[in-house]
Amino acid sequence: MIQERQYQVVLLNGSIPSTLYETRQDALRAHRGNVSKLVEVVPKKTNKKETLIDSDVALLISQRSDVDLDISINCGYAVMYNCPNRTKIYPGMRYLEVSEDYVLEAEIVKLEKYEKSLHTHWNGITPRFPDRIWRYAIFHKNGKIIDRKTIQNKYNNPLKGTQGGISYIKI
Repeated sequence: MIQERQYQVVLLNGSIPSTLYETRQDALRAHRGNVSKLVEVVPKKTNKKETLIDSDVALLISQRSDVDLDISINCGYAVMYNCPNRTKIYPGMRYLEVSEDYVLEAEIVKLEKYEKSLHTHWNGITPRFPDRIWRYAIFHKNGKIIDRKTIQNKYNNPLKGTQGGISYIKI
């Protein structure tokens, strides 16, 4: 399960405000030049659910172009405007990013909110949907781009995506 992370600010005078921020950029904006450091924290949850991790499931990101796959493998992360269910994904989970002809096969490392100043490899606007901006970045490792037909045969799955571009398949 991927845990949501937030950021706590340590000010130059050593004090620590109680406010937690969802992105680094929000924290820096709120305290403008008075930041000594940012500390990544995991917020406390009052109701924790134990979820069983299904290692026979892969996250499928569809509706990508070949250029998107090249950017993704070169920078080590992909961006999306929808968020996968955090209880269904975990570090080390199989990750498939699919275009018409090719598939990027990798392992998930982490999921975080998209920040334009931090995730500079991708533009802030989605090419197919110019009215939407990216909202999430999913980091991956050990990625390789493989012919789509090879992956379809490997997993015995046509790799058809869903509306919104995020789905889960049995492997």
